[in-house]
Amino acid sequence: MSQDVETRCREAYETYSRGDFEGLMDFFDPDIVVYVAPPNFESGTYHGRAEYLRLIERWGSAWEEMRTEPQGMEVAGDWVLARVNYIGRGKDSAVEVTQPSWELTLWRDGLIQRYEVYFDRDDGIRAFEERAGDAALTRDRSR
Repeated sequence: MSQDVETRCREAYETYSRGDFEGLMDFFDPDIVVYVAPPNFESGTYHGRAEYLRLIERWGSAWEEMRTEPQGMEVAGDWVLARVNYIGRGKDSAVEVTQPSWELTLWRDGLIQRYEVYFDRDDGIRAFEERAGDAALTRDRSR
């Protein structure tokens, strides 16, 4: 199971890097909840594929080139924590920038149900530990 989820995560990042935002939506549940943590200028909670698609199209429009490079993944139950580098070059600049992020995905029935993006390492890891711990408690209680 964890290998399948990790493989699907990597496929989603590859799809994003190709700029195939419509295709990327196939990885997400129609009722996806996306949380982008502060201090990003697009911080907030987004509901559904259409709202999330508008967000990434808006964000992607500022870049001449943007790709994602997963640096590592950790799987705990249905949750995945991916450390990802966003590497891009703005439309008005030849300067390449790298932005690391810590991203959590909750997978159910082969689709991402919840997606959380953190730009602070400690916040991302703490959120993953909380979500993974909550999932373990829920599984334990259902036995």
